[in-house]
Amino acid sequence: MNIGRSIVIKGEIAGEEDLVIAGRIEGRIHLNGCRLTLAPDSQVHGEIEAGSVVAGGRVEGKIVASDRLDVGATAAIDGEVTTPSLVIADGAQVHGRVDMPKRKKAKPNLAVAV
Repeated sequence: MNIGRSIVIKGEIAGEEDLVIAGRIEGRIHLNGCRLTLAPDSQVHGEIEAGSVVAGGRVEGKIVASDRLDVGATAAIDGEVTTPSLVIADGAQVHGRVDMPKRKKAKPNLAVAV
């Protein structure tokens, strides 16, 4: 799904599919384990929670990416970031707190001989 450049949303966005935002969001974005892409002209004021986030625009608030956060050269983030994997491109701006917890490892499936 895409949210275009001229769209302004105030409130909460929740879903279980990938999302591309080029407009302005004021509120909370919750994408259960999915990918959020923020276009270079996008603006988000609020909280983001997703599986992975590719930031190209401006974010003021909190980002929780359970898998990975990619901060592009055109991005500006001001707030709190929590993610186990972080990539920051040359030219990007990140101001605030960054927390990088260890990835949760899946338990291996062990076969039991009978």
